[in-house]
Amino acid sequence: MTAASTTAPTGPPARPGPRRRDHPPSPARAAHRRTDLALLLLTLAAGVTDAVSFLGLGSVFTANMTGNLVMVGMAAGRGGSWTEILHGDVLRCTASFAGFTAGMLAGFRLPARTGSAALYGTLVLHLLFLTGWAATGADPGTAVGAGLILVSAAAMGLQTAAARRMGRAGITTTFVTGTLTSLVSGLAGGDRTHAGLRTAVLAALLAGGVAGGLLLVWAPPVAAMVAPAATAAALLLRGRA
Repeated sequence: MTAASTTAPTGPPARPGPRRRDHPPSPARAAHRRTDLALLLLTLAAGVTDAVSFLGLGSVFTANMTGNLVMVGMAAGRGGSWTEILHGDVLRCTASFAGFTAGMLAGFRLPARTGSAALYGTLVLHLLFLTGWAATGADPGTAVGAGLILVSAAAMGLQTAAARRMGRAGITTTFVTGTLTSLVSGLAGGDRTHAGLRTAVLAALLAGGVAGGLLLVWAPPVAAMVAPAATAAALLLRGRA
């Protein structure tokens, strides 16, 4: 008689652990990313626009109004006849102030839901500027130049209103002194919230200025194409936000 072989009881087979899945970002986070990218594109456009206006339209800014105040003061301080001053820097800076203020006022009076309405207006004005810039061979005279300054500044005013409506870290895309102040004060206090975005905005403005300056040297007609292209791309991103 042989002993029956016995086998140790076995429990149920071990179940594999749950697989780790990479969850897609939440809709709110994805919308914020698209908004941030749109702001960077608009800041790039502002940098190019200021480079084109300063180097191609007679030393005037159409996005940075603070610089225009300094330019007017310098023009008055270095002497010369008032006729020359009033028909030179003052004329150009006044056109820029008027256009920027009108554009910003219109932008803030448009529907406040997303800022897209102001961006559509910005795109139209960029295209109008491009038409005038191309028609003059990227070398407008005094009268046409003043008109282009007015149009460009109005576009930047609308863009400023649109950026404020996006409500991301107080970024305006056209002047970045406040962005720099917020970045440095936050880092000094140990608050890194929006530090990456603010740093990227500063870099985008610098990149836009470099691109605008290079294009004016090597391909002047193309220099005015960057802003409408960047604005159109921002609009596409906002449409998905």
